[in-house]
Amino acid sequence: MSPLVKRYLEERGAAFSVVTHRPLISFEDAKEILPHDPRNMVKSLVFRCADDSLAIVALRAAERADYKKIAALGERRADLRMAEEEYVRDRLDMENGGVVPLPINGARVFIDRNVLELEEVVCGTGRKTATLVIALAELLRVAQAALADLSKAAAIADQSSPAAS
Repeated sequence: MSPLVKRYLEERGAAFSVVTHRPLISFEDAKEILPHDPRNMVKSLVFRCADDSLAIVALRAAERADYKKIAALGERRADLRMAEEEYVRDRLDMENGGVVPLPINGARVFIDRNVLELEEVVCGTGRKTATLVIALAELLRVAQAALADLSKAAAIADQSSPAAS
């Protein structure tokens, strides 16, 4: 677990547990390695903004990010780009494949509304070899995140609802 993440959670009195495991990067790895329900798995993507600030976007691991919706949070779509692995490591003390949706070092955090369906969240710890297990209510309390519709799955679900017909 990243020391910055651990300190952040402990300073806020967060209740959580950590599962250590062999390195994982993808959702497929997580489904194979972790003993948790894949529906509770949340991935976090890190974007480097035009002003060099960072935005962390968390969504359910099985869903795809909607870059147009993410850009609407304050970046031009043309300027929206994934943060380089080295930049993420230097600024957040996190590894790609293990990013946790917390405002470490001033990163802005956005959580997709579909995550609100969960009671428990299984996500990164800053390291590829450990996973955070935390109640959704606890994550929301400490993450200081904005909620938004950020996944393509959310748009598909909206279109298939009877009200949209």
